[in-house]
Amino acid sequence: MAKETTLRRRSDIGERTIARMKAGRNGIVEATYRMDVVEFRVFFTMLTMISPDDVTFCEYELRVADIIRLFSLSRDGRSYESIKDAAERLVNKTMVLYHTKEDGNRYRTVIPFLTSASSQIGNTKSESIRVTFHPELKPYLLQLRSEYLEFDVRNLSGVHSQFSIRLYMMLRHQMNLKKTSIRYTVERLRDVLEIGEKEYPLYGNFKQKVLLRACNDLNTFTNIRVNEMKEERSNRKVAAVIFHMSTQASPLLPTAKPTISVSKSREANKLTNEEQEVKIGANDSVIEHIADQLYASVAQFVRREVVMNWLQKTSEDQVRSAISYTLKQIRQGTVIKNVAGYIQKMINTPLPASDDVADTQIDQVKKQVKEQVQARQRQAIEDAKLQVLTDTKHQLACQLMIDHPEWHESVRQHMQSGMFGRFYNDTLSLFENIQNPVMYGPFFQAIERLQPLVFNGLE
Repeated sequence: MAKETTLRRRSDIGERTIARMKAGRNGIVEATYRMDVVEFRVFFTMLTMISPDDVTFCEYELRVADIIRLFSLSRDGRSYESIKDAAERLVNKTMVLYHTKEDGNRYRTVIPFLTSASSQIGNTKSESIRVTFHPELKPYLLQLRSEYLEFDVRNLSGVHSQFSIRLYMMLRHQMNLKKTSIRYTVERLRDVLEIGEKEYPLYGNFKQKVLLRACNDLNTFTNIRVNEMKEERSNRKVAAVIFHMSTQASPLLPTAKPTISVSKSREANKLTNEEQEVKIGANDSVIEHIADQLYASVAQFVRREVVMNWLQKTSEDQVRSAISYTLKQIRQGTVIKNVAGYIQKMINTPLPASDDVADTQIDQVKKQVKEQVQARQRQAIEDAKLQVLTDTKHQLACQLMIDHPEWHESVRQHMQSGMFGRFYNDTLSLFENIQNPVMYGPFFQAIERLQPLVFNGLE
């Protein structure tokens, strides 16, 4: 059992990048809630700091540098404020679960994500914030033994849409269950993503702005590929969507426009023709990234959709200048009752040149995208080397198991003990267990105990 502590830093747990959470209909993966991208990054970073052996939560200290490194971000002067604001917003965020309790009745349960977010006062050099999970989340994050989602959060470092992140979590869980396709009703998708009737009221908009963009984000930035999104219709209306997916190596940011095939069921043959293939360019992802970045600085004043509207109608430089000018006025003590309206006014007004405004006009996004590409290229090379090494060690270890049947019992005992012993499936054979990537570590350790120099020279 992990030693209980009142405060945990990432330095206490090493470079852990795995997040785990309760999945299924009664879990976090398909619960109803919304977070923006920065809030997700804070939440996921907290998840990586939980040990599988933890029986209770503690206070977690998040550093800006940890989140930047974990998600391959670029540092700028707003990083700390953005993360602090996101953590504070999470204190007021909740998830909603609909489930049947022991009395046989259906209940709607609302659970907060955090109980507190603390930032140091008066220390301008501080770049850390302390956060605490709400105790009601214990069944959903601690001592998970069955039906849980486990994934490497770095697979989402290039994703800048909250809906893309949610779809990744849902499809990743289904793929962990060995499924290559999953059907969701449109009503269910809207419910999980917390998209009401007034937001994207027409299915066509919902498909274009949410589903297709999410599919292309997954194909472009993650280790999941959505090969096809098939629509099912009832009474000439799209009632459900079937996602057909497969695994892929985490790809680099593309220079070409990725595509996702959208097909209709046989019932749709008599309907009017619709476009079967929709292309979403890399520029769209950049614009969305700009919107996320700007929204993080004004989230307490305006909705993200308003920021997107500004960017669609006005140049990025003018929007940045207007936001920077407005926030500067607020910092200087100017009372602005309608901040959104004031920013809109500034967008429509040529602003006076100043060092502060000029600095904000530097194309930070292009610089960030370039640095992200380079970081992901380096990471992809390292991941490829590690994968080749792991595959080679596994092949060699498996061959030794075949050559030395007298080793089987010793290897089995080693794999069933220690921290990873809980992942050993007693209903499967030893050879089936050693095919599970989760068990590679103890498997290799057992082989090295029997033949210490077996992997020398493979590095």
